[in-house]
Amino acid sequence: MTWVLIFSGRELFRGTYAGALDAAESVRLCQRDFHPDGTELAPRLDRGVMLVLARMVPAFRRRAAA
Repeated sequence: MTWVLIFSGRELFRGTYAGALDAAESVRLCQRDFHPDGTELAPRLDRGVMLVLARMVPAFRRRAAA
């Protein structure tokens, strides 16, 4: 599946889920934490950041335009 990372209405990345999280982390829009036992917790995206499937982007843009 192809994922799209969107911030403030602009597409920042298009590709794999892991790649999108890496891209978000590289521009400090995502925080990754670890549980004390070493397991990774779910990544947390900052406000205004969306990670959606590429097939959902046209529907998102229609809603944003309305």
